[in-house]
Amino acid sequence: MLNSLSIHNFRCIESAVLELDARGTGIVGRNGAGKTSLLEAIYFLAHGRSFRTAQRVRLIGPRADLVRVVGSLELNGKSVTAGVEYSEGRTLARLGGESVSSISAIAEVLPVQVIDPGVHRLIEEGPARRRQLLDWGVFHVEHRFLDAWRRYQRALKQRNAALKVDPGQALVWDAELDASSMEIESYRLAYFTELAPEFGRLATELLGTPCALSYERGWPQGLTLKEALVRSWATDQRVKATTVGPHRADVVFHVNGELARDRISRGQQKVVASAFVLAQLMVAIPRLPHRPCLLLDDPAAELDVDSLGKILRMIADIPAQLVVASLDSAGLRGIEIGRTFHVEQGRFARMV
Repeated sequence: MLNSLSIHNFRCIESAVLELDARGTGIVGRNGAGKTSLLEAIYFLAHGRSFRTAQRVRLIGPRADLVRVVGSLELNGKSVTAGVEYSEGRTLARLGGESVSSISAIAEVLPVQVIDPGVHRLIEEGPARRRQLLDWGVFHVEHRFLDAWRRYQRALKQRNAALKVDPGQALVWDAELDASSMEIESYRLAYFTELAPEFGRLATELLGTPCALSYERGWPQGLTLKEALVRSWATDQRVKATTVGPHRADVVFHVNGELARDRISRGQQKVVASAFVLAQLMVAIPRLPHRPCLLLDDPAAELDVDSLGKILRMIADIPAQLVVASLDSAGLRGIEIGRTFHVEQGRFARMV
């Protein structure tokens, strides 16, 4: 659980310190005041990146050369400090007063997910965002996944580099890609077996029509990855990149048996994508040693009253710490809020 947050030079927030409520914290203010930046800072602490942009340099506030977010976490009854800093192309992380080599050390003890107005892009855009979110869930239920994923990524990077300068050397990495991919695939499938029915239940209840997920692993069924690499060799040489493997996997959303992105409106896409995030939390929570944090950015945006009410009732059943941003206090109705802050020009004030 995140007890407090200290933010320096994060977008429009020059300096802020907030004590968060154990169940729900509300952030209210006009557009551009800093509401979403606060949520983004929490996400940055847990992920080392933003949910709004891939360019960390854009997170640094004006007239500053670094951004820093520090949080006080309650872990097993003890207070532990976690911090992430970005400057000059480098991201540094600390946990419990010691430097850590990877942000995954913080992610493991501070599970954070977000439902924002752009969550509909999970359905309408390419597979990278869906794959990333899927692997967030796998990481939190199977910690051996991270080692296999790192091994695969190292081998993939080396193979792709060889394809650009000396294709013959690329073949050296096929065995490692094959071995690590089998581990990744087994962990993903085990997780997906639990996730798919949970998503189907939640999304169908929210949308009022049958919803389902399917998983595409990134290479043809019936083949090992090593065999698929042999078949794709000519293509890989031509495009100078590895075109099959777990890095090409995808999660596909279906509504009434059809592709969701071809059938439903943007508001309905938000409903279905929100169901995916909530399903991930439902699957992960029994295995998480620490309560997750769910960030809600303007939850009423592009949702009708009925859909919003259903989503909020589902969230009420999830034992997560909530941080909710809204234009005004009316937008926090239906959410268990114990502490509220008003933000203006990046400055936060506790509301009575």
